[in-house]
Amino acid sequence: MATAIRRSAVYAGVALAMGVGGSQLDAQQVTSNRVYPSNQVVITGYGTVGYGIRTQGQNDNAFNSSISPVFLFQFEDRILFEAEFEFALREGVTETGLEYAQLDFIASDNLILVGGKFLLPFGVFGERLHPTWINKFATAPPIFGHHVSSFGAEPLLPILADLGVMARGVISAGSAQLGLNVYAVQGPMAEDDTAAIPELEFPASSGDNNTSKTLGGRLDVALHPWIEANLSFLNGDYDEENVLDFTAWNVAAELHVARFELRGEYVQTRQEVETLSGFPSLVRDGFYAQAAYRFGPWEPVLRWTQVFDSDLDGALQDEGAWQAALGLDYWFNPSIAVMGAYEINREDGAELDNDRFVVHVAFGF
Repeated sequence: MATAIRRSAVYAGVALAMGVGGSQLDAQQVTSNRVYPSNQVVITGYGTVGYGIRTQGQNDNAFNSSISPVFLFQFEDRILFEAEFEFALREGVTETGLEYAQLDFIASDNLILVGGKFLLPFGVFGERLHPTWINKFATAPPIFGHHVSSFGAEPLLPILADLGVMARGVISAGSAQLGLNVYAVQGPMAEDDTAAIPELEFPASSGDNNTSKTLGGRLDVALHPWIEANLSFLNGDYDEENVLDFTAWNVAAELHVARFELRGEYVQTRQEVETLSGFPSLVRDGFYAQAAYRFGPWEPVLRWTQVFDSDLDGALQDEGAWQAALGLDYWFNPSIAVMGAYEINREDGAELDNDRFVVHVAFGF
């Protein structure tokens, strides 16, 4: 249940533990007439090696492998740079990506200012749980577009990361904690402006297709270590004329009682489209709920995901779908596990043959 404001503090602590402290935090040192950098870089991260196979249909199957190194660079007591890269091999193709690259200024014990490309604090899964060794299930919830198979319904959102600025504040009183995250980022854009209902993408590019920025935030309320609730919101224009906007809501909660964990998230998106009669909104929503219980090194995990029918001005647009999934993890230590999962995927009103089995080894380092 560690918040992201703690994450920066933890990374700073890791840097100090690795020897990036004291006089070594000086930006540079002067020897003779030359200037040499004296900072040190800490490398951490996570990786995965896995295999997935469909049990119905064409029985497609593939191995996969990925590694995501995280670079931490602290050059003053209050300034930290952090970046994560992803290198993945899937079906013989190497994919590369920059997950985030951000500069954190620790203004006080209760406030962090962030600039660059960062994971948006929208919901909880994308920002805190999506690394494979932290996510207790072998796959991501299908409402988020991150390493998922043909589920039967389009993901509601990708794992959101974007360029911009953010402020993160937290107030603690004993085990109670109140957090507020606000940000301004580039926002989504239409893949094809000529389509009746444009597909949206969140490119996190250095440019923007319009003059507006997407604004958002998340409110966190926690009573550690037992319960936490989060409310997230974002809104911004996605077309070049700053006419059509995109809005998303998220409600998340988690409960921890001894070895038992229960968590879930609900997401709703509203995308304005232009028609002859006006500007109706395409409404899509869904949720996932996940339960896990740890005994010894074993941890069974159950997950239910539902994507509801989408609606445009009262008219059905796309059928919904659901997924029932059962997983079993074996933990060698707190950061290395073998995770297996079986997914049953069904789409409303359609034959769908893409149930699958997934197994992978996930490790953090």
